Amino acid sequence: MNNTYKLLCFLALPLCLFSQVSDNFDDGDFTSNPLWTGTAADFIVNANNRLQLNASVAGASYLSTAHNLTQLTDREWRYNIRYNFSPSGSNGGDTYLTATNADLSLAPDGIFIRIGETGSLDPIRLFERSGGIETQILESAPGIVATSFDISVKIIHRPNNDWELYYDLAGGSAYQLDATVNYPTAIMGSHLGFSVQYTSSNITNFYFDNVYAGPVQVDVTPPSLVSVNPVSANQLEVLFDEGIDQASGENTANYSVNNGLGSPSSVSRSATNLALFTLTFASNFTVGQLYEITTQNVEDFSGNPSLSETATFQYVEAQTPVYGDIIINEFMADETPSVGLPEVQYVELFNRSNKYFNLNGWKLSDNSSSGTVQNIWLYPGEYVLLVPTSGLTFYPSAINVTSWASLNNSGDDIRLETDSGILVDELSYTIDWYKNTSKDDGGWSLERINPDLPCSDGSNWRASEDPAGGTPNALNSVVEYDPDITAAFLTDVIAQSPNFLTINFNEGLDSLSVVNAAFSSTPSLTITQRYVSSTFPKTVTFEFSQNLVAGEVYSFSLAGFEDCSGNPNSFTGTFVLPEIPVGDEIIINEILFNPLTGGSDFVELYNRSDKYINLQNWELANFSNDTIANNKIIGQYYILEPNDYVVITKDSNFQKVNYPFAIPGKFIQMASLPSYNTDSSTAYLIYFGDIMDKVSYSEDWHFKLLQDDKGVSLERFDPSGPSDDLNNWHSASETVGFATPGRVNSQFNVANTGATINLSSSSFSPDSDGFEDVLLISYELTEPSLVGDLIIYDDMGRKIRTLLKSHLLGLQGIIKWDGLDDDGNKASIGPYILIFEALNADSGEKIAIRKVVTLAGKL
Repeated sequence: MNNTYKLLCFLALPLCLFSQVSDNFDDGDFTSNPLWTGTAADFIVNANNRLQLNASVAGASYLSTAHNLTQLTDREWRYNIRYNFSPSGSNGGDTYLTATNADLSLAPDGIFIRIGETGSLDPIRLFERSGGIETQILESAPGIVATSFDISVKIIHRPNNDWELYYDLAGGSAYQLDATVNYPTAIMGSHLGFSVQYTSSNITNFYFDNVYAGPVQVDVTPPSLVSVNPVSANQLEVLFDEGIDQASGENTANYSVNNGLGSPSSVSRSATNLALFTLTFASNFTVGQLYEITTQNVEDFSGNPSLSETATFQYVEAQTPVYGDIIINEFMADETPSVGLPEVQYVELFNRSNKYFNLNGWKLSDNSSSGTVQNIWLYPGEYVLLVPTSGLTFYPSAINVTSWASLNNSGDDIRLETDSGILVDELSYTIDWYKNTSKDDGGWSLERINPDLPCSDGSNWRASEDPAGGTPNALNSVVEYDPDITAAFLTDVIAQSPNFLTINFNEGLDSLSVVNAAFSSTPSLTITQRYVSSTFPKTVTFEFSQNLVAGEVYSFSLAGFEDCSGNPNSFTGTFVLPEIPVGDEIIINEILFNPLTGGSDFVELYNRSDKYINLQNWELANFSNDTIANNKIIGQYYILEPNDYVVITKDSNFQKVNYPFAIPGKFIQMASLPSYNTDSSTAYLIYFGDIMDKVSYSEDWHFKLLQDDKGVSLERFDPSGPSDDLNNWHSASETVGFATPGRVNSQFNVANTGATINLSSSSFSPDSDGFEDVLLISYELTEPSLVGDLIIYDDMGRKIRTLLKSHLLGLQGIIKWDGLDDDGNKASIGPYILIFEALNADSGEKIAIRKVVTLAGKL
């Protein structure tokens, strides 16, 4: 009701109270204020506060109420009518302006709007029924109610007996005059209402609202701007709150947009919604730019001009991403048990670009399946949370992904691609990314540390620090914006037969820089193809036109590559195509089987050949339950050069910290080693099923005067000597910290051969200082199967130590004296006589040799 009419009613209040009826059903009721009667059981006021048919079977129903009008001339009727079907002769109804009887089922005399008929014209028709005879007063344009509709209708009866039909096809109040006719009538009537007939398929498909019957409303209110909506790159839809005169509404001077756009080049009114106008501009909008439009002087049908009003709008269109525009910023892979958040997997995306994206149809995948993202706009600087459809119950503001690719707890791939297959972001996580063993068993999300890095590996991720277990749709709890100023470097250079070289880097590179990086080598190689797997690869493979020569060392340089943050670098180095090992070219050279507290075992290997041998897929094993068991595979690509050492261990840092002579860079770290017992065990070195070396050690091999052999390694004297001979092993020297991982052994000593009996030195000092700690006695015989003794006497002729007694001798051998007597005590400093005797049991021939050695030491 407008303000003018409110004033008139105030001056004549008793008349106004009973000269009209109005009901919009906002009270949720039709039984009071006003009272509607009829087949009331067939109607409800629904949740949207609209009167709705709610019958149980096909039939006819009606509701009516007193209209309180004392005259029909100079009166107005308004109804909102919705039929959710295509009307017909058996599905339609009459909406009464006035009826002479409250019971509309009796088809009383009156004036009514009829919708629904046989045929295809389907207009709105206005009828008079007098004495039971129906006469059409007027009809609308054809077809406006041919299909389901939601329409507002207004009828005005002027004092000169003109009838005017208005409607708004959008169901609002922007009424358009459609038809007028002069038709006098003598019918007055007392009620208005709705009478409908329907089949079983439409028992709930009739709706009515915003009923008014009373004096003609005089519009003195100017139209108001409701909304502004960009619909293309250079067009706006402007909606007012009522119908607008076409001439003023299409006047381009009544509109202006800032930021250089000015007035539109053309304006056109909608054919169906007379409050809606489309403005076309000569220049396109800038995507994401915030604009302000000013409207003024547009007039409604009563000639009321609008005031100056402003509204803002922003044009957004889906743009094409490049890799890194949107990043995977956080994800919950292991949701159980919860520490605070719902037990729902999720992936959080962050738009780190200045672009606008519509994610509808994009793909979110793991390493085995793919799901589809539903419709969502993602603006610059915004987050969006992706969840399975079942997760919307717990995260109602999230966007669901149909066929959710379930993420593995311990590690998986995550890929985000557009609907056209453009890769936007990807990562391959492992359980190590948590960097916290108390959080890697469920309930904690993984969060990206620095979102400014477009490519990211595990170094840029860690477990959430939020008490709830994650920060979905919010700033990460671990975020740090430290810039990346460190260049990428090479981690592995792997030559592969026949003509390939693969280079691995510690972080992602700019793929274009890798493709254009300068490569040279000596001997010279010609690149025929470079293989790069992604936008920010960590691996590049070169294919050469020449085949690589196994065992030949190539020097090379790679210059001009950049990481994904643009940091440049270059590298020079060598590579070699490894050779195939044969026999015992790789041997076990040092063993630590009783480590210090908190440490781990290690096995040192030595390459005693002139070959370059790749240790990948070699195995360490032990002996258990009468078989070789507990095989542990070396998974790392590692070239062991000729005459070089490498240490296999579970904890390389511990070895390097606790053994000062350890050589960094000479370690292969494995998840675990076979268990090597502290009293005795056997260590096997295996290559594709073949035993390349084995050592069956005992703790008795240690130097007898050691107070404690914990943390002391056993070292091999002679790499060419037998592996299973206790005389070829000794405790590592105290002067080197009791182990030499990665370097020549402290007890390295090659025994002399070629004579009947030889000593490694004329003197020795068993003080564990790494210099001549033991005496190696080597013998060589000309015939086999002799039985021998080796006894040591002091200078007074007293027997000190029996090293061999009736021992079956080979053609050659090595015996070790550690300076101890037969009682396990250290012998005194001084000269000693070694008597070696060998007897041929068949012939009785005897060989006797004497040697003198000095046992030295500090006085």
